[in-house]
Parts: sequence; structure tokens; C-alpha cells
Amino acid sequence: MEPLSTLNTHGRPIILIGLMGCGKTTVGKELSKQTGMPLLDMDMVIEEQIGKPIADIFRDEGEAHFRALETALLRYLETDAGAAFCKNSIISTGGGVVMRPENREILRRLGFTVWLSVDVDILISRTSRNNNRPLLRQPNREEILTNLLALRGPLYQETAHLTLDSSDLDIPAVVRAVHLAAQDYFSTVA
Repeated sequence: MEPLSTLNTHGRPIILIGLMGCGKTTVGKELSKQTGMPLLDMDMVIEEQIGKPIADIFRDEGEAHFRALETALLRYLETDAGAAFCKNSIISTGGGVVMRPENREILRRLGFTVWLSVDVDILISRTSRNNNRPLLRQPNREEILTNLLALRGPLYQETAHLTLDSSDLDIPAVVRAVHLAAQDYFSTVA
């Protein structure tokens, strides 16, 4: 893939949202590689801050505590220090970040938010190789992912500046589409 041009994001990030397995981390890494923009993975930042894996946070403190940590991180990113931390970056979020109304509002204000929408059968295939996902540690992944998409889909839609159905696209095509849409978005905002 030919390297993409650097984006003038006016210091604001490109934010990737969507269900687990939709490709946020993979697309974020490739977009980072192609543009030179740093990748900030919210789950990794929280793991570093707390000193334990997300699965352990879910197990030990529960999902509500983890969601509070996401909100605290997003609030920080809106401060001057946080804005410097995520300046001209790509942010990969956790799949449930949109569950809190405050988070949806912050994400829309913070930067250009892209929902990587993917069909459930593709999500099942992609997540079947990973047992580190706390919400999928149950026997019926298809039912869980279908229910999560029904619950979160409207919230992703509400939060996103762009919905990109990437079910039938390869990673380079998704990266190019996000880059082009971000270029258009940032050319109209200051």
C-alpha cells in the first residue's frame, strides 16, 4: 500500500469506534503506519494506568468500574494536557465506550469519529481466536454479539461522524476510506 498523505487535523484525533472484532486496533495501526500519526489505544492506556489487563479489571471491579475509567480518560483528553497527549493522533476505543451518554458527547466533540460497522458473522469469526474478551466468555458468541450490536448500533450511529460498513473491505481499503473521509471532514472544520 502506498503511504497516505499526512492529514491536517487541526490537532484533533481520528477516533475509531465499533464492536469488538470490527478492526479498530488493526485499522488504527495501519492508519498510524501510513500517516505517521500516533495510535492511542484506550484499553492499553487504561491497562497501563491501572496496572492490570482489562479482563482482570472486569473480573475484579466489574464492567461499571471499567466504564468509569473510560469516561475519566475521555474527560482527561478534553483538558489542555489531554489534548496535547492525543494531538493529531488516532484513537482506538473499547467497544462499549458509547454506553455512557457523556462519552458519546465527548467523542463527537473530541475529533472525527468513525464507526467501523461489521456483520455479526464476521465478528464471530474474528473474535473466535481470542479468549481475552470479557463479554465473550460465554458459550453463545453469536447471540451475545447480535444482542450487543442491537444495543450499541444506534449508539455508534449517534456518535459517529462517519459510518463505514467494512464487512466486505480489506484493511487497506478501510484505511483509505477513513483517511479520505477524515481529509474531507477536517478541511471543513477549524
